[in-house]
Amino acid sequence: MTRMRLPFTTREIYRLFDHRYIKRGKAYFREGRVETARYHPGAGRITGEVRGSGRRRYRVHVAIGHKGDAIDLSGSCSCPVGRNCKHVVAVLFELLEEERLALQTPAGTPRDPVESWLFRVRDALKREEEGAAAEGERANRHALVYVIDEVPQMVAGRRERRLRVSVLVAYRLKNCGYGNNHPFGLMRLGSLITPPAYLQPGDRDLLPLLYARAMMDPGRQPCLDGPGSGELLRRMLETGRCHWQELNAPPLGVGAERDLEPDWEPPDDAGCQAPRLRADPPVDRLLPVDPPWYLDLERQVCGPARSSLPPTLLRQWIEAPPVPPDAVARVGAALAEAPVPLPPPATVELVEAEAPPLRPVLRLGRIRRDHWGQGWEYDPTPSGWGYEYRAAAWLHFEYEGLEISPRDDRDELVKREGLRLRRFVRDFDAEKAALQRLARAGLTPPFWCREADRPPGMLLAMGEGAEEELWMHFVLTEMAGLEEEGWRVEIEAPFPYRIAEVDAWHLDIDATGDNQWFDLELGVEVEGRRISLLPILVQVLESHRDLLAGWRDLPEEHALLLELEDGRRLRLPTRRIGHILDVLVELHDPEALDDGGRLRVHRLRSRELTELGQGEGDLRWRGSEQLRAAARQLEALGRVRPKAAPRGFRARLRPYQKEGLGWLQFLRQHGFNGVLADDMGLGKTVQTLAHILREKREGRLDRPALVVAPTSLMFNWRREAEQFTPELSVLTLHGPERKGLFDEIPRHDLVLTTYPLLPRDEQSLRAHPFHLLILDEAQQIKNPKAKAGQVVRSLEARHRLCLTGTPLENHLGELWSLFDFLMPGLLGSERQFRRLFRTPVEKHGDQERAQRLARRVAPFLLRRDKEQVATELPPKTEIVRSVPLKGKQRDLYETIRLAMHGKVRKAIAARGLARSQIVILEALLKLRQVCCDPRLLKMEAARRVRGSAKLDLLMGLLPELLEEGRRILLFSQFTSMLALIEEELAARRIGYLKLTGKTRDRETPIRRFQEGEIPLFLISLKAGGTGLNLTAADTVIHYDPWWNPAVENQATDRAHRIGQEKPVFVYRLLTEGTVEERIQALQARKRELAEGLFDRAGRGRLPGPDELEALFEPLG
Repeated sequence: MTRMRLPFTTREIYRLFDHRYIKRGKAYFREGRVETARYHPGAGRITGEVRGSGRRRYRVHVAIGHKGDAIDLSGSCSCPVGRNCKHVVAVLFELLEEERLALQTPAGTPRDPVESWLFRVRDALKREEEGAAAEGERANRHALVYVIDEVPQMVAGRRERRLRVSVLVAYRLKNCGYGNNHPFGLMRLGSLITPPAYLQPGDRDLLPLLYARAMMDPGRQPCLDGPGSGELLRRMLETGRCHWQELNAPPLGVGAERDLEPDWEPPDDAGCQAPRLRADPPVDRLLPVDPPWYLDLERQVCGPARSSLPPTLLRQWIEAPPVPPDAVARVGAALAEAPVPLPPPATVELVEAEAPPLRPVLRLGRIRRDHWGQGWEYDPTPSGWGYEYRAAAWLHFEYEGLEISPRDDRDELVKREGLRLRRFVRDFDAEKAALQRLARAGLTPPFWCREADRPPGMLLAMGEGAEEELWMHFVLTEMAGLEEEGWRVEIEAPFPYRIAEVDAWHLDIDATGDNQWFDLELGVEVEGRRISLLPILVQVLESHRDLLAGWRDLPEEHALLLELEDGRRLRLPTRRIGHILDVLVELHDPEALDDGGRLRVHRLRSRELTELGQGEGDLRWRGSEQLRAAARQLEALGRVRPKAAPRGFRARLRPYQKEGLGWLQFLRQHGFNGVLADDMGLGKTVQTLAHILREKREGRLDRPALVVAPTSLMFNWRREAEQFTPELSVLTLHGPERKGLFDEIPRHDLVLTTYPLLPRDEQSLRAHPFHLLILDEAQQIKNPKAKAGQVVRSLEARHRLCLTGTPLENHLGELWSLFDFLMPGLLGSERQFRRLFRTPVEKHGDQERAQRLARRVAPFLLRRDKEQVATELPPKTEIVRSVPLKGKQRDLYETIRLAMHGKVRKAIAARGLARSQIVILEALLKLRQVCCDPRLLKMEAARRVRGSAKLDLLMGLLPELLEEGRRILLFSQFTSMLALIEEELAARRIGYLKLTGKTRDRETPIRRFQEGEIPLFLISLKAGGTGLNLTAADTVIHYDPWWNPAVENQATDRAHRIGQEKPVFVYRLLTEGTVEERIQALQARKRELAEGLFDRAGRGRLPGPDELEALFEPLG
């Protein structure tokens, strides 16, 4: 039979393999570590088995292919390297050597390897009968080193292994190894006059012996064989500078004599038995020296070998090929005829059997581009640096431990059970079904990569496109199904889609120095390792913002996969992450965390933090008990008991006012501050006075209470304090005479001052500590940069309280300003608040964020509207009276509208919306003035327009109402409009009272109206819209609408408030189709924003460019 020539040469090996693996693979080949090497020309593959350094055997598979016209070899191995390793190279060199020997074998030499071996045994026995016989260091930076290597050589038509000695001069390194080296010239030994200093006495005796052996070798290389070679080996070992195969391998020593006896390896999976030498301890090989020596690489020693066999026969024994089952009898018979005892191979029983159950095995790993970028190779290392890599899978089948690739072309397999072999036919139907099952899951053999098979597995990969999504779907959904079906799925470290599950969640809280702030760390435990979650969540927000925005609508099983440092994906339930981000809204700010990945939170956030564990029983809360106590206190705010009015309080508190008093007392008791935000007219002043008096009655008012209010309310505070709490000593700081009263502050219970006076009196007020600091109409500090707001923040007080019916008038920044005064940090810095709350709510209509803000401020804000608590209030009827513009007033409006619209557009185009506010407000002001009365405009064209449709409407309405006995409050934003109305009233001889910002004596007109002296009260919105108690009125007229409905409502509530007994009618006068009607629509938007905050519905948003454009639409 003609031998099939190999399709490759050494040229392909050097071209395709790394030089390091070529060097080591050649060494393994020369050492005889290749147990089997077979070429399968029909399948285009090579298989083999190589013995490793620890006597472990590695299976090799080489796929033979073509790249263009060039041969391509792609090897895989069961060793840790996995691909194109030294074991693959060793098998290739073994095949090339076998081919070379086959070509050199003389005619008549047995072709059968078993017969060939028996031939060599007979020859060795014959030669044995004929008989054969056998024969320190100075300090120097250079040393003479002996390196022994094993090389094959053809002797009498067969390959034998010889020991070759390389004599090297090597430079000693500090780490005891060797560096630069070169061969010692044995051929020049005779011409040396002065021996080099590195030659030791032992070297001088050895070198002539090695020289003599080199002269007998055709290649002029000294070899250890023949008589005396064993003694020569001993002398080299005794130098301590003799190494096996590598210069920097550990030096070999001299070991004790060991007994080596012939034996056989147990049958392999094919039933073949290989010869071995049994020794204790085991040896790696028998060295072909005379007499024989053994090599033990584990202990790094060589020693004399003692055996019952003659040395020549002993060497032949270990060169025997594996004996297949059908040759056992023949070999046993031949060995039985030997003159010395030789153990026969064991008899192996071969039986036909049914195929055992099939178990598919899927290994998940990774492949990478090869060094040339032309193909892909198995990647066993977790690090992917410098490579392009992809996830991959390898499928093989197991039959009771037997592993086989789907690409294996064998129909039958053999299962070894001791000396019994079971042969069976593969279950191809089950194998095909397994492949189809993976194909349905997306895994198929890739058309773009054939060379990355990894025995015994066949390479599979996901289809092109959306690879990550496909793999994650497979890992999260398909993999569990495969395991339930009996598959074994193995995941290697380099596989990029490994999943890590959370074992536990933990919340660590550490108090800071003042116990007002806490450092929070949220994390998870994965296989005993703690992972800080907050920095990861900040990154998640950037990459999954849209997904997390709708987390409530996701199914329970939806999860986020976050990559860990070790490459695994941490599986986190999306709904839980969404809930955490909803509570810890600060994480939406990338700069919120400190360098340690912790979040600093105010103690008043404690109630919110308890939400993190709601519905999740595995959250471990570790840390400050103070924060838990604060959470319990805040939780109790919703269950505060009403408090009765203190003794000496001269008024009857209504039930809701007792609840308000209980709430104020609870805040004080637990060191909290808050906002009493009841609707206008529900008695915020009365509840506050009862609170102050109770503090005095119970001995806590050892410092005065300071009330800061608008100037217009000084009279009201003083009068109600005298009326309801006469026990309180009241000091009013107002007017020039106040300068002599500052020293009197500590001797009073209640101190009254005004916002305009704060900047002037700052130093005098800061000199005194207060028990309570109360801001009435607290929206006055809505601008945090205003001086009054800065002063009140600097005053010392144990407790702070804001009173306002409109904590939110125009935008959420006003709410932040109130809480920055009350509890700095609760809502973050102004920049954080704008980013986390104001922009999402006002610009994007984020209802979830509005609800979160409402929940945060809810414990510290008490708000009751009239519909909730004051059922005894009379009804309020709102009436809108509209009138169209006509004639020249209409023409003037259109002229102004067109001019102003163009001006606004140009400003926005040039500077943007935010920087065009002044231009916009000026334009809208002029349109509103035209609607009220053209004479308000300071323009020559306006002065020529006679008549105002709205003024005519008013002057027709007033006489009618006055005749009905109505008592009327008439509000306008424009004091100049009030002046024009005065002229009309004077002309009709209608009496009236007037209150504007210029009114010095406010008490007299208020008293005259309340006592019924004059039934018509003209009031500017700014001067009289808040704080006044005008329950004598039963009619309110708003001459011109204002932007904010809260301002108008405050004005209306001067009449519609506690104490009012008559129904109240509210008239709003509008001009049809003008900016005034559109302001009404804008008011509705603002009302939604405020109501959304306080009723936690989160509706509404502030106007944007579209609404602004609508304000300038032409008349309908």
